Amino acid sequence: MSKLNIYACSGVGTTPQSVAQDIQNSGWYRNETLRKYLGTSKDGGCAEYFLYIFIPESDLAKYNATIYRKRQGQLKTYDYVREMFVGLNYGTESDLKAIIRKGIEATFGAPIENVLAGIRGENSKGVGPVLTATAIVSIVKAVLTAVVAIVTGVLEYCKSVKVAQYTAPTYQEVEDSAPAPGDIKNRKKGENFLLLGALAGAALWIFGKSGKSEK
Repeated sequence: MSKLNIYACSGVGTTPQSVAQDIQNSGWYRNETLRKYLGTSKDGGCAEYFLYIFIPESDLAKYNATIYRKRQGQLKTYDYVREMFVGLNYGTESDLKAIIRKGIEATFGAPIENVLAGIRGENSKGVGPVLTATAIVSIVKAVLTAVVAIVTGVLEYCKSVKVAQYTAPTYQEVEDSAPAPGDIKNRKKGENFLLLGALAGAALWIFGKSGKSEK
């Protein structure tokens, strides 16, 4: 079975091409099919893919290099979808962001700020439950395969209507930039501890060498 197939999502197409056709044939203004595909994975959507675009530029230093790189990939996908969404008058960019935000929060059961705080390993100052890294990992693992495939379906639709002005991400780029269980830990803090440990070890080694030389 191709990795492009969509798994475990009721009421959605079985391939990105069929998702694209689904959207094209739906009459979005009547039944909001596109809104569904950009919303929560609970309804067969892909909102969770875009989690890292909500990290403010001012907070990027709090995240590890993997998340920084994936955020860049997600922004490329978002730009492409935004051109289609706004260009075909599905709504404003604010509408698009609101749909994605609402979808992410529906899946995690918490504000995005709380989810991101959980990824950083910090206590959330937002409203709602503080998510543990374990809870975030379990949710991401559960939705990852289907979400990636649905994003690809939405991109296929963007290509078919020839609106987006940006270069379309490849399937591999989408897959590589999706949130994954391995991202959801505060590696940055861990890396700092490893660095401090290495420096301490080096200092002890130097001290030991100098002590021997004095004898």
